[in-house]
Amino acid sequence: MRFVCCILLALLVVCPAYAKSPDQVKSAFLYQIAKFTKFNDQLDPPAITFCFYDLEKGPGAFLKDRNELQINKKPIHVKLVKKTQQISELSQVCDITYIDETLENDILPLWTDTISLDTLTIGESISFLENGGIASLVQEGNKIRLYINKQHVLQHNFKVQSRLLAMAKFYPN
Repeated sequence: MRFVCCILLALLVVCPAYAKSPDQVKSAFLYQIAKFTKFNDQLDPPAITFCFYDLEKGPGAFLKDRNELQINKKPIHVKLVKKTQQISELSQVCDITYIDETLENDILPLWTDTISLDTLTIGESISFLENGGIASLVQEGNKIRLYINKQHVLQHNFKVQSRLLAMAKFYPN
C-alpha cells in the first residue's frame, strides 16, 4: 500500500496538472455540444463540420489538428470561413459556426432574419443570444458557462439532448 501511494505521489510531482486556457475550455465545450446535438434524422449521419473565422487562435486553433476526435464514429471537420460569407452559404457546409466576441458586432447585423434553421451558432456573450444566436460560452470570472436561448433552439431543425440542456443556463430565463 505504501508503495502504491509513493508511485501516485511521484506521478503527481512529475506530471503536474496544467491549467487550461479559456480557448481550450471553449474548444472542449464545442466538441461536447456537437456530441449532444442531433443535426439530422439520417441513419448514417455525415461528419460534423465546425466553422471558425480564425484558426490561428481561439477554440478553432485547438480543434483544427485534432484528427482523433470523432462523433458518430466519424472524424470532425474544421473549416475556415470568411466574414463576408452569408449565413445561407455557411448553412450548406457548417453544422456549428463559432463567432468570437470581437466579431459578433460585425457579423450578426448581416444575418438579421437570415439565420439558418440548420446551423447551430455559438458566440461568447449574452448579447449574441439576444441577437439571434443559439448558444453562448460566456466567461464569468474564471469559469466558462454555457448559455442557451431555448426559444431559438426550439425553432431550429436540430435537436439538443437533455443531458446538454441540464448543464446549461437559459437566456432568457
